[in-house]
Formats: sequence, C-alpha cells, structure tokens
Amino acid sequence: MAQVVVTMKTIDLRKAEQQPVTGEDVKTLQALLNLFLTAGDVGEDGTPIPPLTVDGTAGGKTKQATLAFQTAAHLATDAIVGPLTWGKLIEQDF
Repeated sequence: MAQVVVTMKTIDLRKAEQQPVTGEDVKTLQALLNLFLTAGDVGEDGTPIPPLTVDGTAGGKTKQATLAFQTAAHLATDAIVGPLTWGKLIEQDF
C-alpha cells in the first residue's frame, strides 16, 4: 500500500466574510469540502449547504462548510484548517 504525504498550509477562515482568503490550497479545501457536502450536511440554521464554487477564494460559504465539516469530524469548530482538519478532509472517514 502506497502512502501519500501532502503538506497543506494552515488556512484561517475566522474573518473570511470580511476579508476573503485566496490561494491554491483554498481550491483544494473547497474541492474536498464539496465531497463532504454531497452527504447533505446543513449549516447552523438547519438549511442545506450548497456545493462550493472551487475558485480559490474562501469567503463566508467556505467558512460555513468548514465549520460543518469540523463539527461532523469531531474537531475543534474554529474555522482554522490546520493539520487535523486537513487530515480528516483527506481521509473523510469519521
């Protein structure tokens, strides 16, 4: 079995609504979150979270999806995508 090692930057989305975060790592985050969102997860208000546009710009929708993922993965719900969140996103087995 091959092991894949991926190094992703920490992405801080706490203020993403006011100041969007951009970059290639954000595109990767959005694509991985879309895999998670196909399971029909909902936001804090109970409404379904629509798929994200994979454009490399993280704003409020990417933050909302990240928080939903962190909650489902039993991680700290802090809108910071660090090593633990990246690990759970990549394995998506929780």
